[in-house]
Amino acid sequence: MAHITDQIPREQWKSYLAGITKQDVTQWVRVESIDADSGDQPLADRLPLVDITLETKGSDSGAVQIIVGRDDERITHRILEPDHLYAERDGQTGALECLEIGERGGKTLIFFERPSEGEEVSARF
Repeated sequence: MAHITDQIPREQWKSYLAGITKQDVTQWVRVESIDADSGDQPLADRLPLVDITLETKGSDSGAVQIIVGRDDERITHRILEPDHLYAERDGQTGALECLEIGERGGKTLIFFERPSEGEEVSARF
């Protein structure tokens, strides 16, 4: 299966990430952090995406924040100095499969997955 990888220009990050948050909320996400010191660290597996934003004000300006989970169990991951954003899409359907947010010395990967029939994914009630 062919994949298409797009580099998202920095000036489009805010709107692109907002669009991901607003898209179909019936997907699982898996979040992994990879860096040279600790290697591959799973942060979340098979949880709904609550929000992904680019901070535009204050001392955290430029940071990306990812929140996954449900009301009773939320995980927040912050990327303080992101330097690139890549989106990998399915070549046939155009569906987002993976988002890579790079930072000095590492990257965070967010994988998007449709649940099996009968599984419910909802972060918002």
